[in-house]
Amino acid sequence: MAKKSVKAPMAVDKSNTPAWMRIVIIVVAISFVGSGIAIVAAGIGGGGTGANTAAVAGSTTDENKVRVENAIAAAELSPDNPEVVIQVGHAYFEWAVAVYESGQQSAALPLWSSAVSYYDQVLAMDPSHDVALGNKAFALYYAQDAERAPGALQAFIDGAADNASLSAQVENARGMLAELESAPTTSTTTP
Repeated sequence: MAKKSVKAPMAVDKSNTPAWMRIVIIVVAISFVGSGIAIVAAGIGGGGTGANTAAVAGSTTDENKVRVENAIAAAELSPDNPEVVIQVGHAYFEWAVAVYESGQQSAALPLWSSAVSYYDQVLAMDPSHDVALGNKAFALYYAQDAERAPGALQAFIDGAADNASLSAQVENARGMLAELESAPTTSTTTP
């Protein structure tokens, strides 16, 4: 009977890690530590629910701002690496989600736009980057950009249709596209 081999977790040879990757790892680690401190501080301070909500909202903004700044710094060190540049888009995207979900949809608009601009930079380097295609499409949808969102959603659906790891997102994009296509158009004609 043949003995089955058991795979051990892969070890990472850190001595061969490129400098840009070390910077990204440090930036991400600092972001997580900073966010943990902000959340703990928000939980400790304040007396009532309103004070805690304001503290958490403020810490979320501060946390996201720091994450964006760190991602931009990393991207400036490695502007030709789509996997580094996309992190700036992700940072803006997640900030936009937090603001949007707090009920401040109009305040999220510039954040969605910033995310789209970084996803466009990634797509200029790698037009078939499925994640950038999808996040750009979703950002345009939530920004209510009725002009560009349908084309971006269709580009994501076409580009990622065979990507099994993004099948749920592709289905979401199909639903969003159907919603946009069935929405009544407004005309600006005058009688």
